[in-house]
Amino acid sequence: MIRTQGGGEIHRTHTGVIREVRTPSGAVIRHSPSGVRHVEIVRPGGRIIVANATGRHGYIQRPLVSHGHTYVQRTYIIEGRPHAALYRPWSHSGREYNVYMPRHHYRPGFYAWAYDPWPRPVRYTWGWHNRPWYGYYGGYFTPYPVYAGPAFWLTDFLIAATLESAYLAQNASMSAPPVTYTTSTAMTPEVKEAIAEEVRRQMNQARAEQAAQGASQPMGAPPIFSKNGPKVFLVSSSLLAYAGNQECPLGEGDVLQLVETPALGSEWAEVKVLSSRGSSCQKGSYISVRTTDLQEMQNHLAASMENGMAKLQADQGKEGIPALPAQARGIVKASYSDDLQPDLGAQSELALAVKEANNSEQAIIDERPQEPAGAGGTISLGMTIPEVERTLGQPRQTVDLGKKKIYVYKDLKITFLGGKVSDVQ
Repeated sequence: MIRTQGGGEIHRTHTGVIREVRTPSGAVIRHSPSGVRHVEIVRPGGRIIVANATGRHGYIQRPLVSHGHTYVQRTYIIEGRPHAALYRPWSHSGREYNVYMPRHHYRPGFYAWAYDPWPRPVRYTWGWHNRPWYGYYGGYFTPYPVYAGPAFWLTDFLIAATLESAYLAQNASMSAPPVTYTTSTAMTPEVKEAIAEEVRRQMNQARAEQAAQGASQPMGAPPIFSKNGPKVFLVSSSLLAYAGNQECPLGEGDVLQLVETPALGSEWAEVKVLSSRGSSCQKGSYISVRTTDLQEMQNHLAASMENGMAKLQADQGKEGIPALPAQARGIVKASYSDDLQPDLGAQSELALAVKEANNSEQAIIDERPQEPAGAGGTISLGMTIPEVERTLGQPRQTVDLGKKKIYVYKDLKITFLGGKVSDVQ
C-alpha cells in the first residue's frame, strides 16, 4: 500500500497491478481481476453509491422505512433505466448483509404449475443469438434445445440474465474479443441440472413465503447461514476468492457449490467450483469466498428468478408453453411494494459521483508517494508476514483469528489470509 502526499492510497498486488485506490474524500475504486473498475462512495445518512467506471451501470443505496420496518432500497441504473429493489439489512462483526425482498408473490396455483414438469417437452426460441453478450461469451452457455419443465426454462433465463448484466456492466471491456470455449470448459448439462435443482428449492421457498403472507416480516440471519439455505451460486460479477493462501479470481458465469453451511456470521465459506469460464479458480477446485459476496450472488439470483417468473407467467399459453389455470394467474403484492419507488435524479447523481471519483483516482496515481517516517515502506497484497515485519517492524497489536491474522500499526491495519496480505486499510 502506498500513501500519497495528498492523502490518497494505492493498493497493489505483489506483481504491481493496481487493486484498489482510495481517495481523501472516501471514494474507493476497485480494479477487478478482469480489469473492470468499480466505484464505491459512502455518504452520510446511509447513502452508498456503487457503479462501474462509466457511471452508466450501478445503484444508489439508502434506508427506507415502510410499515414500521427499516429496509435498504437500491435504485439501479442499467443502460439509463432506473429500477428500485428492496433488501432487509442484517449485520454481524462489522459486516453488512442485505437480503433481497421480492416485490410480490404469485398465487399458490402458479407455484404448483411452475414446480411440476410440463406434460410434454417445450421447444422455445429465446432470440439471443444476435445479441452482443451472447457472442461475447461464445460457447460457454448453450440453452436447452427443449424444456421438460419450468425449472429448466428458468435456469436458462437466470444464466442469460447474469451474463447479459455482467456484459453491460463491463462497458470498457466490451471491445475484447469473444472467448472460445471447448467441451472441457463449457458449462455442462450436470452443472445446469444443479442450477435447476437450486431453482426448484428456491421456488419451494417462495411458495412457503407466499403462504406466510400476513405473518411477521422475515428477520434474523440471511438464508446462506441456514442448512435449508441456497447450495448453488452463480457468480454475477468478477471477484477475488482464495485457494489456500493464493488469490483466485472468479468471473461472471462461474458456478459454485457450498461445501458446508457456514457458521452464523462467518466471514468466509468453502465452496467447490462446478464450472469456470477459464479463470484461475479451476473447475473442481475448493476455494474460500466471502459470505458477503455469496449473499450478493444470491440476491442477483433471487431478483432474476422474480423477473423470470414474471416472463413465464406473461408467456404462458404462447411459444408452446402450457396455459396457466385461470385461478393461478396474477400476483399478490408485498406490503411495502407501493413505497418502493426509484430515486429521482439517481442517474445524474451516479454519473457525477463516478466522474469525480475517476478524476481523483487519476490524480492520486499521478501524485508523488508520501515520504515514509522512520521504518516504513510499501506494503502490497500477497506479501508474507516476515516481509511485512521487515518493512514495518513489529505491530502494536496482533489479532489472531485462525486462518486470518490482523496486524495493527499506528496508521495501518493489515489483514493476512493464509500467511499473506489480503487487505490493507
